[in-house]
Amino acid sequence: MKKIIVFASCLSFLHAQKPAKDWFLLDPEQDKVNGLSVERTYQELLKNKKSTTVIVGVLDSGVDYFHEDLKDIMWFNPKEIPNNNIDDDKNGYIDDIHGWNFIGGKDGKNIDKDNLELTRLYRKYKQKYEGKNETDLKTKQEKEEFAFYNKLKTDYEAEYNEAQM
Repeated sequence: MKKIIVFASCLSFLHAQKPAKDWFLLDPEQDKVNGLSVERTYQELLKNKKSTTVIVGVLDSGVDYFHEDLKDIMWFNPKEIPNNNIDDDKNGYIDDIHGWNFIGGKDGKNIDKDNLELTRLYRKYKQKYEGKNETDLKTKQEKEEFAFYNKLKTDYEAEYNEAQM
């Protein structure tokens, strides 16, 4: 009997279906898949509704303006003349024809490295407390900051060592 149960359960794995490629768009009630119910939204909530233009801001390290899915629908700043190195619309950003990349620099290059908050704080207090002992400190605030620095140092070194593995 145990052999039959094991065989039957193995057989069920062989017949298991792969999830649909667009499973995340499906509907829990209609499709029995926990998705976003996109088609149902169009059919029930948005039916006969007038569409409005939406401008989406991308919060990331940049956008490929020439990507085949984006190039024809990218927002364009009509008050800006491309590549003339002048802030034509007087908004503080030179040649911001598709918005502005706040993670990049004026040279158009993106920042490719960032710091954890731990790293920022560790560097801040390291300048002040590296090489000091508690006996060097005079005020209560300095002693509290020194204790905080030592904890940051321990945590930072642990994170650093883990990242090296």
